[in-house]
Amino acid sequence: TPTRAFCGAYMEKMTGEDVKNITSDTTETSAATSFKKKEERRDDYDDEKDDDERNKKRKLLSLLERRMMGGGEKKDGNETEAAKAVARATTEISTKATRAGAAPGGGGTNDDDATKTEMKKTFVCEANDCVHFHLFEGGEGSEEKTFEPEFAHQVFREDETIYGYSEDLSVDVLCAPNTFEPRFVDVTYGEKVRSSLNPADDIRANLNAWFPEAGTTTTKEAFFKQAEETKEMEIPGDGGIIIAEWDGEGEEESGLRYSVRQFEFKESERETVGRWHDNVEPFVAFYIDAASKIDKSDGRWLWFVLIAQKKDNLKRWATCGFSTVYQFYAHPFQRRLRISQVLVLPPYQRKGFGAKLLDAVRVYAQMQDKEEGKEIADITVEDPTDQLQRLRDVRDCVAATENEGIVQAVKTAARLAFAAATSSANGDPLVDDRKQKLKRAQSALRLPKLCYDTNFKKDLKICEPQAKRVWEALLFVWAKQCGAPNEGVVADAFRTNVLNRLKKKHMASLGKGEDDVGSKRIRDTEDGFIMCKGGGEGERVEIEDVVATENEKKNINNNRKGGEEEHHRRHNQTDDDDGGDDARPKDPAEALANLFHECLQNLSYLSAVVKM
Repeated sequence: TPTRAFCGAYMEKMTGEDVKNITSDTTETSAATSFKKKEERRDDYDDEKDDDERNKKRKLLSLLERRMMGGGEKKDGNETEAAKAVARATTEISTKATRAGAAPGGGGTNDDDATKTEMKKTFVCEANDCVHFHLFEGGEGSEEKTFEPEFAHQVFREDETIYGYSEDLSVDVLCAPNTFEPRFVDVTYGEKVRSSLNPADDIRANLNAWFPEAGTTTTKEAFFKQAEETKEMEIPGDGGIIIAEWDGEGEEESGLRYSVRQFEFKESERETVGRWHDNVEPFVAFYIDAASKIDKSDGRWLWFVLIAQKKDNLKRWATCGFSTVYQFYAHPFQRRLRISQVLVLPPYQRKGFGAKLLDAVRVYAQMQDKEEGKEIADITVEDPTDQLQRLRDVRDCVAATENEGIVQAVKTAARLAFAAATSSANGDPLVDDRKQKLKRAQSALRLPKLCYDTNFKKDLKICEPQAKRVWEALLFVWAKQCGAPNEGVVADAFRTNVLNRLKKKHMASLGKGEDDVGSKRIRDTEDGFIMCKGGGEGERVEIEDVVATENEKKNINNNRKGGEEEHHRRHNQTDDDDGGDDARPKDPAEALANLFHECLQNLSYLSAVVKM
């Protein structure tokens, strides 16, 4: 054809350079086309990948929503951790979706925003913020007292949370102020988790484990009706034994009369006093850490109750607080009282009622001495908190300052210690050794046995360890009142006696091993434990630092290592936990210094509130 003939003639006239240029242009065009197609395929792949990722996110959101609102599989038995994981996953997905902006499938619609808001709800509430107690007296114009718990881990979860309810959860426990019966539990919330595999906490069941169901009404109307009917009633147990009684102070309490009454859990009063105690006892779980119920079938329990009555109508009364006391045997024919629980409800705190309860136990013990065969040896306290121990110190010191025999013994000891520090055995004060003066001053400042047996134990029912604390406090108070110097032989002798007492009491738990100076030991056995005496009385340990030999250092390190391993085994702690502020110092000297510092702080406080 003409076209084919033209192309043939044209090709014959082409030079080698022309062929090279055409070939180069054709190759470049082909490469550009191939690269463009690859880029298009890569873009398509990236779009498909983004679509897959967005689909996975949607599926995850849907799965999490079903799991929280009633579906899905339960992969973890810890509901609180699952809820927190949901919150973290939701926040991460929401952040990524926001960054996606206007990308295909990444734009937020109203439904998506609602889903995100829904998933941000963790359904975990703080129990201490949700639970409220209300004391409702009944009748028109009646006063309602509201207060919140201090602890909740013994009733709800260990981390003091309630799972399965929206943040507006409110648990209101309504009680009558006298016997705390009737009672009504009102639980309100906006939303609740609807899942059979991961259900919400049963709040009523948790409360019923402590509060008896017999006194709990099913409706609020029934509660108000019964509260109105029982607002006036006699005190159960024929009113008990009145230990102390006094009138309220101030305008607000001028119409009230307070009293501390003692009750026993007799079988004949099981439905009166026993039921009253069943209604009040659960509050120890909210205000006393590691509290437990007592066994009222054991007839050795005593119950001291603080009651407020209206002067114009003694049948209108309220339970303000209480203490439980157990009676132990004391050789040869006596009893020893041990205070187990002391609780003043929050609406009645900061009024000195805790001191009234402690004093009432002492008065009861002194009353028993008047009856033959019922004598009380002394009073102890079971594992007191720092606040209770300080209150106990104050009340015992006040009682001691009112005992003439103790006051005279303190002043006599101070005079003898001063005389020992300023005189010498051979009549020459320059020749006598300072160490001898220190020993004589220490001996003069110790608690005399006659004073302890007669005044502290028999008169005030104070046990020996507590008597030594009170004795030291009174010596310190008297020294401050007399303006005694903070340095000198007498001051050093006083500090040495305090250190020796602390060593005797605490050295067994400071990593000293078998060669410590404590007076008692408790050793574990296969069948339980045995108690035996320790290695010494405590005063033989020198205060000065002693350079240990290599063998002694090796023994101390081995004992300390064994003690730390036992401590970790029992408490399941790691070495990283020892760095906290509350960790016990590994060095016994450091621990003893901390104890001595706390003791001096307590003495300074007592010197400000106690006068001789």
